[in-house]
Amino acid sequence: MLVGVEQRIELRVLSREAAERYEPRGVEVCISIGDPGAAPAQLSRGFVAVLRLAFNDIVAAPGPEDVLFATNHAEEILRFVEQWPHVERIVVHCGAGASRSPGVALGLCDAFGWPVAELEGAFPSWNRLVRSVIAQRAAVGITPPEA
Repeated sequence: MLVGVEQRIELRVLSREAAERYEPRGVEVCISIGDPGAAPAQLSRGFVAVLRLAFNDIVAAPGPEDVLFATNHAEEILRFVEQWPHVERIVVHCGAGASRSPGVALGLCDAFGWPVAELEGAFPSWNRLVRSVIAQRAAVGITPPEA
């Protein structure tokens, strides 16, 4: 079961370019999604915490060089958000801000019971695999990190 996370938390979905220009105005955390092997985004030091993940924007049948979003990614995201229940905003970014990051944001909405209509309307190309894996993982509970 997930720990309660405040409903007042705002989700902001950005492209990498917009995220690199973004300056937090309050208590904000960032989930930074990059491509495997790519240099990390250069983010503001104003974020109280940043979770960096790397996976490809695919939904099935990865090639040998691809990283498919998986349960371990979902668990990292859920644990990260649970560590920051009183932040004002969660910024989620990926390369274009159109598929992976909205998939994460919608998965978080599903996990914590936050409204989804506005995000679904604004980001119609959200990654269905990412959203479903986060929601499924949240439904069964996350496993403790390995010691």
